[in-house]
Amino acid sequence: MAGNIINEADAPVCLRLKYKGIFDFDRLQTFLVKWMQDRKFEVNEKKHKHKYSCPHGFEIELVIEGERKIDDYFMYKVPIGLHLWDAFEVDAVKDGKPVKLWNARIEITLGFQVIGDYQGRWETNPYLEKLRDKVFHQYVRKKEIIVKHADPLYYKLLSLHTKIKELLEMETATYF
Repeated sequence: MAGNIINEADAPVCLRLKYKGIFDFDRLQTFLVKWMQDRKFEVNEKKHKHKYSCPHGFEIELVIEGERKIDDYFMYKVPIGLHLWDAFEVDAVKDGKPVKLWNARIEITLGFQVIGDYQGRWETNPYLEKLRDKVFHQYVRKKEIIVKHADPLYYKLLSLHTKIKELLEMETATYF
């Protein structure tokens, strides 16, 4: 298995967003996939559960994961999780046109991983694997990993977090 350098267990990289109300779920999904594709991520749907859980509505779990190979050593993984509870469709009129919206409680999680040696070249023997994990990632390339890979990726996710809040209309209006 390739060496996970920075992931949710090692650093506080997981961003979480909770919302309760009416929103356009299809638009949100389309926006997230387009955001990943615009940044040259390969998009995969890792999990999709749709179940009727209670009389209040559906429970939907969706995990979209983007993978991007940076060079022959580093790869990024960005999993985005959507979890809806008490979800049901609502007919509404927006700009004079009827639209289908969802009324639900939603939790959105954004995370990332920087993976080194994703091709497994250092895994030919156990000594090289330990050398990669204990020395190469922790001392030799640590600064490069954090400054060049982890920080920019984190700030891109922070920007995505803000755009999701704008899409869900969670931002407060400013009067300047």
